Order: sequence, then C-alpha cells, then structure tokens
Amino acid sequence: MRKLASAAVLLLLCGCGEDGALCDTKATLEDYTGLDGCGFVVVLEDGAVLEMGAFDEEPDFDFEDGMKVRISYEELSGMASICMVGPIVRVTCMEKR
Repeated sequence: MRKLASAAVLLLLCGCGEDGALCDTKATLEDYTGLDGCGFVVVLEDGAVLEMGAFDEEPDFDFEDGMKVRISYEELSGMASICMVGPIVRVTCMEKR
C-alpha cells in the first residue's frame, strides 16, 4: 500500500509541470497598434501571427516592439477579434530571450 501511495505522490509531483508551459517556441513581439483593434501580437519564426487573448500568468516585463521571447500557447476556439491578423491564443508561458 505504501508503494502505491508513493507512486501516486510521485506522479502528482511529476505531472505538475506538464501543462504545456515549456516556453519552447521562439517568437517576436510586434506592435500592431496602427491596425484597427490591434495591440501587441506574437510573430512566430515561420511568420505566423498570433493574437494574445489571455495569459495563464501575466509576464513580469513590459512589451517592446521587436522584443525576442519564448512562448507556449494554446489556440482558443470560437473566438473572434476586431484585429483579425491571426488566431487568438492563451499564452501559457512567456519569457524574454
């Protein structure tokens, strides 16, 4: 029984960091304020543009045009924006690089 309880605790501890928040996608923040309804967006290395709809945790830095970051994200379905430059995402992790 102790082995089972120990295994359960180990699985819980190991599983805590597996929510997709790895910050493993390189991107650049770009200021699209000149476009109607836009602000900062994320541009991936392949040129894809993502609109930031929500954050799991707000970044602890101010956004700057051209800032290089690493992110993890999940696309939000059934969402629309005025900006309409790309899919709207929930940012699960963002850090400066």
